[in-house]
Amino acid sequence: MMKVILMIAVLFASMTMQAQDELFRKYTDMDDITTKTVGKASLQNLPFDQINVPGLKNMIDRIEAMTILISTGDRAGKNLGTKLPSQLKGKGFKVMQETKLNGQNVTVLQSKKDPSKVAIIVYQKPHATAVYMEGNFEDLESDFSGMIQ
Repeated sequence: MMKVILMIAVLFASMTMQAQDELFRKYTDMDDITTKTVGKASLQNLPFDQINVPGLKNMIDRIEAMTILISTGDRAGKNLGTKLPSQLKGKGFKVMQETKLNGQNVTVLQSKKDPSKVAIIVYQKPHATAVYMEGNFEDLESDFSGMIQ
């Protein structure tokens, strides 16, 4: 009986992780979204001055993989900037920080079940940028306050 319960728990956890990935895939398939997926080896060559996400450059050493979504249309920007954060909350992400910085709404979310998954969403009407990262973010809550200022 215990093995059955354990198998159900593992199955549920894997379905939750897959749902998060499917959520980001949904946005990458939109017409007005430009997507870039970057592995650990390519991170050092990324032009961070062109990616308008506060605190991202400070996290580079901890990132294993990253997907960047940038809206190019007004509708896609609104979806990415307003709907994605609430959808992530519904998929088990918690808000680590929400702030308004230089006219931009910045939301940082981290998976409750798997702290190695973090999303940062920057929304300044009509455009948005979302960065989904996997890496070593176990201590994100304790040191994140200094990243966005």
